[in-house]
Amino acid sequence: MAIKHLVLELYCTQTWSDANGTVAPSFCKNGIGEPGYHCFDNCCTYMASTCAPHEIAYAGEYGEVLDMDAWIGFGGEMIPADADEGRISELKKTWEEVCRRKIQEAYEEYLKLMGDQPPEFGDKGQL
Repeated sequence: MAIKHLVLELYCTQTWSDANGTVAPSFCKNGIGEPGYHCFDNCCTYMASTCAPHEIAYAGEYGEVLDMDAWIGFGGEMIPADADEGRISELKKTWEEVCRRKIQEAYEEYLKLMGDQPPEFGDKGQL
């Protein structure tokens, strides 16, 4: 079985203002306007998504990023106002290198906190 991790931004297109007495779907765990994995599981008609390029995040128990402090994406103030496409491409590569290094550092720090014991469930990435 092949596995692929995806980072997406998930939207609920149903809002309280346009619900007009419409009851949220029975599988809706968080209420109208609060999407989650359950939207995928139930092929929710109110679900919309877009890719989230160049982001790094910590996902909780259900693979959901729970708050704004648990992710960051490349953009905004990270891009100098005078940067052309070539420079932005270089900066994205640097961002990727930093993110990959930080992921490895987090893994190593975790093992150190455990007293250098191997993870219970196998190799790196299977904690």
